[in-house]
Amino acid sequence: MDYLEKNLSVIKKGRQALYDKLEEILNSNEYLYDNIKETETKDGNKALIIEKDSVKYRLNSIYRPLSEVNKWADQYEFQNLNISVMMFGIGNGLFVLEMLKRLQADAIVYLYEPDISVFLYVLNNIDISNILNDKRVNLFINNINYIEFEEFLQKHMDWRMLITQIICNHPVYDKIYGDEYVEFLQKIYKANNLEKVNMDTEKHLSVTLAKNAISNMCYIKESNYISEFIGKIPDEVPAIIVAAGPSLDKNIDELKNAEGKAFIFATDTSVKHLIKHNINFDAIITLDSKKAKGHLKDERCHNIPMFCVLEANTKFMDMHKGRKIWFRGSVYMYDLYNKFNRAFPTYNNGGSVATAAFTACVSLGFKNIVLIGQDLAYSGNVTHAGGVVKNIINDEDSRKLVESIDGGKVMTRYDWLIYLEWFEDAIKSIKDINVIDATEGGALIHGTKIMKLSEVINEYCNKKFSFKDMIDDMPYTFTDDEYNVVRNNILNIQKEFGDMKRKSNEGIKVSKSLIKIINNGKQNTKGEHKNLKKIDKINKFISSQDSYSILDAYITSAVADDIQNINSLTKDEDENMRKTLEISMSLYKALIQAIDALLPALEEVIIKV
Repeated sequence: MDYLEKNLSVIKKGRQALYDKLEEILNSNEYLYDNIKETETKDGNKALIIEKDSVKYRLNSIYRPLSEVNKWADQYEFQNLNISVMMFGIGNGLFVLEMLKRLQADAIVYLYEPDISVFLYVLNNIDISNILNDKRVNLFINNINYIEFEEFLQKHMDWRMLITQIICNHPVYDKIYGDEYVEFLQKIYKANNLEKVNMDTEKHLSVTLAKNAISNMCYIKESNYISEFIGKIPDEVPAIIVAAGPSLDKNIDELKNAEGKAFIFATDTSVKHLIKHNINFDAIITLDSKKAKGHLKDERCHNIPMFCVLEANTKFMDMHKGRKIWFRGSVYMYDLYNKFNRAFPTYNNGGSVATAAFTACVSLGFKNIVLIGQDLAYSGNVTHAGGVVKNIINDEDSRKLVESIDGGKVMTRYDWLIYLEWFEDAIKSIKDINVIDATEGGALIHGTKIMKLSEVINEYCNKKFSFKDMIDDMPYTFTDDEYNVVRNNILNIQKEFGDMKRKSNEGIKVSKSLIKIINNGKQNTKGEHKNLKKIDKINKFISSQDSYSILDAYITSAVADDIQNINSLTKDEDENMRKTLEISMSLYKALIQAIDALLPALEEVIIKV
């Protein structure tokens, strides 16, 4: 078996989509690699040489490439736990193989090769099957699947991993492919910034999120979830997402002409403006756990269908009397629905209710999605429709001029800029969907078609549509028999909480015993091994409980810094063990505190379900 055949067979086994694309490329002879050569090194290995713009670049040492590889790897802390590595450039695989050899089994590796010709050369001439077969490796090749890189990062990135994240490049690649390297870094930093926003949100709202997730379980019985509507909305019907940016005042009355001919989707903040202008809209979407309930105070919106999440503001949910549709589930909810083979679609978290609405519309299958009131910028000092000014902390320090929808410049700030970039990336990643910006003010969202709302309605709103009729004909997700199973799962949370509290107390006791053994400085391998097995058993029990994910969200605020630090190890094994045990005790104590705090909400919801 030659190198190409061996490498491709491994790719086919575990990466079918990549294999299909490579087969197509190889058969077309579209990419040549005449500019890539190998040369013998002094120690009998080989070095890869790339010629670009009449300059030759050697990717490996001509004398001792393996020694060079080791020296390169020594600069990184590959021994830490829960590492994510983003590496620019694969080359002939020597640097990657050394990295994989040093990494723990739980690591996640993102390899990006900016030159498809180099990758094709390597496939044909070098055995990299060990890399291709490694389950830790996620492979992204320019002109094949690089567009998926940022989306993959955002889906799999976790703020707990940021402290041990490694961003690196194959030596010389940053010189050969400078522009691609800058873009690579920008995508990572963008994903990291979004994750830091999520981290701050979780740290400040985790207690509320957990309480809401429990309290809102009483609404599962008479509800639906988004997947039930997929494929049921005619392609000709557009979705109009109404946000509450300053420019909404310009064209809100025009929405009258879209009633009954479009899916008018109101973000919770825009509801009061639509009601004030007597606009009949089809659905509301809410996301925030602490959204001011004043947005829904008008009883005229209480029976309109509402797309929501389990962690949404419970007061919001209590006020609302219409059909609730879950557009995203918590971990607990995903697992619960999966027991009935009911799966939620992929959710691309953008961090705002407007990005949530956009993701929901993509999942629902709309071919034309229209944005209005999506300014993502100031209008003077005004931030929202109705002349409202809502400032955030340090907003003046984070202001930046960006392109405006009318060709000039407009002032935005860091949170809006994150959402702006999210929209642009989301639009790039979707196919066969026409995204129209009819905001008539604010920042330019690249990738959208700019139109006036009146033009949109004339061109796209030509088919009658009633979401109300669709809802009226839609049975609830669970039959009575199925709901009895759901109800029993919810009732069982109380027992799980009791079991986890008991195990947490046991974990504290065992951890203290083990720390005492370590502090005594006397070797007691048998005692250490016995206690470590107990802790491992306790942790596996706790994490296996269905309701643990709810508690996990709660304890975030209490142990956020510890959770990150637990992944960072030193060369002192006793110190690593001591630190890990102390952090584990903090987690156990936080779990006990969470259970005690959440029990009243749980007891209340048990009565309701």
